[in-house]
Amino acid sequence: MQKNETCNEDRCQEVSEHMLMAHDSSHAEEEDTWYLDKGCSNHMTGKKEWLIDLDPNVRSNVRFADNSVIMAKGARRILIRRKEGQPAYMNNVLYVPNMKSNLLSLGQLLEKGYTMNMNQKHIEVFDDRRRLVLKAPLVRNRTFKVKLSATTFQCLSSTNTEEE
Repeated sequence: MQKNETCNEDRCQEVSEHMLMAHDSSHAEEEDTWYLDKGCSNHMTGKKEWLIDLDPNVRSNVRFADNSVIMAKGARRILIRRKEGQPAYMNNVLYVPNMKSNLLSLGQLLEKGYTMNMNQKHIEVFDDRRRLVLKAPLVRNRTFKVKLSATTFQCLSSTNTEEE
């Protein structure tokens, strides 16, 4: 496991990041596809435009299963739309430039109080009230894959001034 430093203004703390993931590259990736990963320490994406209030001071090395390392260059939250259209936030998502796949950390979900049921066909994720929040099928390369639509923000502003 690799040790890294995450610096936030006047303090630094050691962080360990480690990720394992199987990936089937025979199909073109859709940008709203997320893989549920039990070996992934944090939620991760390469889509900077999805992150709200990105904190660029969060820095961490992410080591992949092939021992390659990419620097995470920030973290924050992503606004997603649920199936019913309701908004929800995915918190503590690392921004990893040039990362092709989006990863949901099962460990991070467990730490937040979510529970999971897994079988040979799918995984179900439940919130602390046992409400189903996510169901992902097991796909051909033995990974669980789900589509989550991220919402990007646009800040629109106008002012009206009267000339005298």
